[in-house]
Amino acid sequence: METNDGLRCEASEAVLDRESSAWSHFLAAVEILLLTSAVAAAIPRTAATRASEPVLTASVRASHVASILQGAGTTAPASTLRLGSGDTASAGTSTYSGTEPLRSTPSLAGVADIGAPVDTPAQAADSPVAGTLSGRTRAAPEAEAVRTSDLYQPGVARYQDPDFTACTAASTESMLNTISVDGARDGFTWKRTTSYATQESILAYERDHMTMLVTSAGTDPHGWRNALNYFGWGSLAAGVYQDAAYESFDEAARATVIALATTRKPVGILARAGGHAEFATGYQVIGADPSTGSSDFSIVGVYLTDSLGSNGHRDVWTTYTQWRSGGEWVRFSPYLQTDSPYRDPIDGRVGRNEWYGRWVIIRPVR
Repeated sequence: METNDGLRCEASEAVLDRESSAWSHFLAAVEILLLTSAVAAAIPRTAATRASEPVLTASVRASHVASILQGAGTTAPASTLRLGSGDTASAGTSTYSGTEPLRSTPSLAGVADIGAPVDTPAQAADSPVAGTLSGRTRAAPEAEAVRTSDLYQPGVARYQDPDFTACTAASTESMLNTISVDGARDGFTWKRTTSYATQESILAYERDHMTMLVTSAGTDPHGWRNALNYFGWGSLAAGVYQDAAYESFDEAARATVIALATTRKPVGILARAGGHAEFATGYQVIGADPSTGSSDFSIVGVYLTDSLGSNGHRDVWTTYTQWRSGGEWVRFSPYLQTDSPYRDPIDGRVGRNEWYGRWVIIRPVR
């Protein structure tokens, strides 16, 4: 006698297929929400921006899941997932003190090459998704990678105070300390220190090996470059660091990011029209990977450190717009000093002719 066991079996398989499909759609929806949350968490934004953002509660997430599943003809299960919940230093101090901000490593599915752990300071004013990026207004396509890297290490930077002519010397000491933490192996001879005596020794060397008039205080880009090479690699002609001048801010900014990414060494910045030294340790870009040497990216911002204690700037997140046209202690402006009339024995150029009216950096090349 014929039975309907075969029909019951087919019906059971059909039910299982439908349930399996429903769960597949549900898991895919949850994966989309997780990815969206991860990408949003990795983008720098201000405390004010965070406060104004709507809270994505479990019920709201469930609603999003349900709307996604509705189009597939399925429904979400009754249970839903509950998803995730400065340095300080006084002017005149010579070593690091204070509490370092908490840092976290973003995890971005589908977003390539997220670099060293970074914290986004509250100073960020521009959104990395829409705003002025590398000098042009645009919205970042979802397919483009967000790439972040920061070499900064707590406890290795020093302020120049009380010597207010020693910004390049203090920056040299801090930059070489940063390199020592990262484990340079290319003949690097520097021993980590944050002492004031070492800073003054560096300044004396810079002044003995500069192309600036001795009647001027401090040193020039040639003196700063020479100190980095000598104290870091034991030779004035080591060639690890070079001074470089660019016709536009954007060219200098891109060169800074590429040098950081390809060498993993800080980049010196001639700020305040060439009258003050700062250095960059990190960046965030959207687009191609700068560590390949590509310049096909938009700059969201950089991480800057200033040696002047009264500024208190250590690893400060600085947007592209702030760096280009912000306040005088942040803005990267063209070099306007004219007191370097002598020819440099290393590159054979006269400093004031090479730098004047251009954006000048001290960049690592290897």
